[in-house]
Formats: sequence, C-alpha cells, structure tokens
Amino acid sequence: MGIRVAILLVTAVLAKADSANTLAGITPETSWKHYRNKQWGYCVSYPANWLKGDAFEGSGIFVKARVRKQSRLTGEIDVGAFSEVAKDSSQPVPIRLIESFETHLEGLKRFERAQQLEVLEKRPTELLGYAALFTKDRYFDPQDGAMWIDEIVLVHRGQTLYTLELECHFEQIARFEPVFKQFVSTFQFDCR
Repeated sequence: MGIRVAILLVTAVLAKADSANTLAGITPETSWKHYRNKQWGYCVSYPANWLKGDAFEGSGIFVKARVRKQSRLTGEIDVGAFSEVAKDSSQPVPIRLIESFETHLEGLKRFERAQQLEVLEKRPTELLGYAALFTKDRYFDPQDGAMWIDEIVLVHRGQTLYTLELECHFEQIARFEPVFKQFVSTFQFDCR
C-alpha cells in the first residue's frame, strides 16, 4: 500500500509540474522560428510555439508564451533597435549604455509604476564583439500585485542601440531565463 501511495504521489507531482510548464507555455523548446529585421540589420530566433508581435514602431518584436484565456501574462521577451540620430536632427547623439539603462529604469518607474525597484546585477559585457551591458532588476508592479524580474542586454553597434529584454514574474524566472539565454545566443548582425 505504501509503494502504491508513493507512486500516485510522484505521478501527481509530475503531472502538476508538467501542467504548470504547459500553462506557462514553457515546454522543452526544440523548435525555433527565425526573425530577420532587414531595416535594422539583425536577426534572432524565438520559440516556435510562442506568439510574436511587432514592437518599437517596426524596429523589433516581442514574443510571449501562449497562455490560457483565464491566465494572465507571466513573461515576455523583446528585441528592438534605436537610432542614435535624433528624429529632428541629422547629428548623432552618443549612445552610452549606462545612461540608456538609467533611462529604462526611469521609464519603469514612470510608465509601469514600478515600486520597490532594486538593481540586482549590472555588468559590462560583450555581444558579438560589441560593447554591451547586462542588467537584472526586480520590482513590484501594483497593477497585478506581483514581483517582476527584468533582464536586459544593451548593445551598441555603429549608431544604433539594440536591446534584448526579458520581463517575467519573479516566481517564473527559472522557466523563462533559459529561454532568454537561448534567445540572446541566437541574436546576430548582418543576417542573410
């Protein structure tokens, strides 16, 4: 009787874990789709079973795991490109990765009403031979009453700032972070 109960318990736990992964749209990602932005000169791959939409006035995309109708969004990944030449000027405005990150933080506070914002990690890095900045922050969103994690890779190439970003519920980071790392690893310039 004890073995039978143990087997049932293990089966129930595994079924619940599998169900939770399916609900979040996070399943072992074996199939990826390719996105190429000719105008901004980059490409990236994303999980084939995720929803894709345009972002940043055509300079990027967002992808998110499919969720059931009653479920709320628990995570999203996006990529975008931003010119250092101001729209009202032909003169370049120098891109500084730290300043771009600080502008992002201000945007979180102002537009998404982030509270209890805490920068967990901020370090210079490199992506494809270009100067980059990796950041990770955590904040409370009062609109949905949850803690969120935000990971960003900011890359400066030529006169363009590229951003790759993961936003997810704090408790979902173990599911979304590996997908984000794979997403970043597929990012390329000058794709054919």
